[in-house]
Amino acid sequence: MMQSDYMAQAIAAARLGTGLTYRNPLVGAVIVNNDRVLAVGHHVGFGHAHAEVDAYQHVTHPEDVIGSTMYVTLEPCSHYGKTPPCAQQLVKWGVKEVFVAQQDPNPLVGGKGIAYLRDHGVQVHIGLMEVAARQLNRAYNFYYEHQRPLVTVKVAQSLDGKLSLNDGKRTYLTDTVANADVDHLRASQQAILIGSQTAIDDDPRLLVKEKVAYPPVRVLLDRRNRVSHESRLWQKNKTPLWHFVTGKESTKGIEDDIEGKDTRRTFIAPEWSIGKVIQTLSDKGIQSVLVEGGTHIQDAFLRAGLVDQLIIYQVPEIFGGQSLASFTSSANSMRTRFTPVTIEKCGNATKMTFIRPSLAADWGLD
Repeated sequence: MMQSDYMAQAIAAARLGTGLTYRNPLVGAVIVNNDRVLAVGHHVGFGHAHAEVDAYQHVTHPEDVIGSTMYVTLEPCSHYGKTPPCAQQLVKWGVKEVFVAQQDPNPLVGGKGIAYLRDHGVQVHIGLMEVAARQLNRAYNFYYEHQRPLVTVKVAQSLDGKLSLNDGKRTYLTDTVANADVDHLRASQQAILIGSQTAIDDDPRLLVKEKVAYPPVRVLLDRRNRVSHESRLWQKNKTPLWHFVTGKESTKGIEDDIEGKDTRRTFIAPEWSIGKVIQTLSDKGIQSVLVEGGTHIQDAFLRAGLVDQLIIYQVPEIFGGQSLASFTSSANSMRTRFTPVTIEKCGNATKMTFIRPSLAADWGLD
């Protein structure tokens, strides 16, 4: 087998951790000696064994690891967290050579793991199948490279770009197949954000049906504190609800708790811009945000230049008239270019995915 074949195995293994690693990255590892695969591992979950350790634990005869080569999708960590440093473990096990697909953008690691290995006589190669490996952790990479979450705006609309009919009632656009796809999208995010008008009109719970270890935080932008605490959002639930309102600056409520306890928290400031909200989420470690907030919230994110990915579910209907548009700001302030990624049939809708052009190369679209 070629070196790229071993790394491809590591990339495939990394995906087994999808939905389990929380704010940690997906990572896969393969241990090879004399052209024989000794073991394959992956990061099995937040606070649990990293990929390198998981692979080592699957080796039948640990002495075979002495003088081996490891293929790993992300730089081995070099710091103490919930688990010991993997770089130290590799040296201890006698690994002689390591192929690293991608250097870790997290400043806690950021080249330190590679430096430790080299300082202890391990031969390290960087960049094998890097583009493919980076696709495992788009939000993680973006968060550490841009110091903010990756923002996705999701829109369901008619052919003429309308969100709903102008009849004062909620308009259901997508069918069960498309809705299931949206639920999967939600489950992949660390936060779901809506505005007060959407909360009042639709009374959503913003819960994911898909079983996930760490459901996304529900974020409610409610500057004037209009949303009733009798609404479904405010019902006691293990999924966190973060409520942003204006007033004397402070924070109230229970701290966010990833162990699944009921967590409702209110953030209060004299004024909330979209940028300030995103910065607050970033400060709390949120790496990805799905915006489902309605026309005004979508406009605000576009004006702030904070739409990194746009996903549109378009149904084959025309609403016309004064129906509510997806985006309503003036053309001059709203002109934003995107790079198309995919167009596919999804139930009764056409699902179109776009990203900001600056992300195209990193997402392997050049």
